[in-house]
Amino acid sequence: MRVAAIVGESNSGKTMLIVALIRHFVTCGLRVAAIKHSHHPLNYERHGDTAEFEAAGAEPVIFAGDEGAVIFTREAVRRISFRSPDELLGHLTADIVFVEGFKKYEGWPRIELDRSNRLSVEEGLSILDRIWAEP
Repeated sequence: MRVAAIVGESNSGKTMLIVALIRHFVTCGLRVAAIKHSHHPLNYERHGDTAEFEAAGAEPVIFAGDEGAVIFTREAVRRISFRSPDELLGHLTADIVFVEGFKKYEGWPRIELDRSNRLSVEEGLSILDRIWAEP
């Protein structure tokens, strides 16, 4: 399973890049999952970034708080708890996982964005090739 976190300040293009990357890899026939970390209260509603990830082809999509998460699949929605963000990967069967958020967690390779440097999907793919090729 290849994992990459996309982190950065608000309005830096994180969601837009992840959606484009999900579409790219799903089109290539790969199974893609996504994790969205938020400090907002957890809910069971399919809206916002989690809905965008799902619409792009990610399954499952996890909406995670600091200790609990909601897993969205086509068939169901369920709540889980976790101690470390890395534990969330155990709930996924995917070839690729994109994570938006968990800025302070450094257990996954990451791409950092800022408002002055938005990445195209091609630039994102190039960075992913480099970080996933590292030992």
